[in-house]
Amino acid sequence: MKNNKTNIAFLDFDDIRNPLLNGGQARATFEVGTRLVKKGHKVTVISSRYPGYKDRKENGIYYKHIGLGTGNIKVNNVFYIFLLPFMVTKLNADVIIECFTAPISTLFTPLFTKTPVIALPSMFNAQEFAKKYKIPFHLIEKFGLKFYKYMLPYSHIDSKKAVQLNPNINYRIVGQGVSQEYSKIKQKKAKHILFLSRFDISQKGVDLLIKAYDKVKNEIKYPLVLAGHGPDEDKIKKLVKDLGLESKVRIVGPAYGDMKKELMSEALYVAFPSRHEEMSLWALEALSAGLPLVCFDIPESEWMNPRVCLKANPFNITQYSNLLVKVTNPIVINPMRIEARKFASKFRWEKVASEFENFISATLENEKN
Repeated sequence: MKNNKTNIAFLDFDDIRNPLLNGGQARATFEVGTRLVKKGHKVTVISSRYPGYKDRKENGIYYKHIGLGTGNIKVNNVFYIFLLPFMVTKLNADVIIECFTAPISTLFTPLFTKTPVIALPSMFNAQEFAKKYKIPFHLIEKFGLKFYKYMLPYSHIDSKKAVQLNPNINYRIVGQGVSQEYSKIKQKKAKHILFLSRFDISQKGVDLLIKAYDKVKNEIKYPLVLAGHGPDEDKIKKLVKDLGLESKVRIVGPAYGDMKKELMSEALYVAFPSRHEEMSLWALEALSAGLPLVCFDIPESEWMNPRVCLKANPFNITQYSNLLVKVTNPIVINPMRIEARKFASKFRWEKVASEFENFISATLENEKN
């Protein structure tokens, strides 16, 4: 395949220009797609419409959009899921890479096309969404995965789950990558602790962080900066107000580009309190910038070692608050900052793109037999 142009289609609800989301998977799709284009392949991304969307060609990638494009991301999500099968039947591609989509994960794409489909479990936690919405999304995930022949899981946690649901699935574990621009961020005198993510309480655990921070607000010498936006922004603001933390917790809105880098350069470390999370692109970016993480010891965080990340028992707020204080100690954090950059340097988009290319080649070869 390396000498032949392959037509690759990504099914990714998000888009790096979507102001309602612009999450880690959109960035990953863009970074991998850009490098696949440079290798001579054609890449098309099918995303959801959003206010101000434009079908376009960017970095050689063709972005096409379907759905309503309202200001409500949940409405857009629903219409994307229902319209995608119709788009898939018209796709002219050699291979399709389907990014799993909340809340149901699998979109049943193999049922609507003869083109080989590779699953990318960017959202593989339907059980958590089932708990949140009281709808059995996990049963849809369980049923849907049986139709997939190929997968690119981020970790053995994902691959183990996939094999349990579908023993015949062919897979190769491929992690995330990180852009070198983050390794070039120079650390200034620390001014704050940083949380940067979507304001989604049930997944991102920002409520746990705020409650833990409240326990040590008189011990910790740094304010907490919350950067992001999302469906639970009002709830988060209310929690901060109810706990009387307005003078210590600063909500700065979404942070991209120069603002994001500035916040990172002035951070002591990153609070990463997710309740469930696939391999996080933001976590890698933070580590690349020399920012250690404080997280919970959930299965998905297994890829981060204790030299770069302190882990509390799952959702133990007292333990988490103690770690927030512990890592402010220069004796603890200074070696972690050095190790963080070394650790992140092993993850590069060039390697990820090559592994994608090799697996696509193997998939197409397998389909011939």
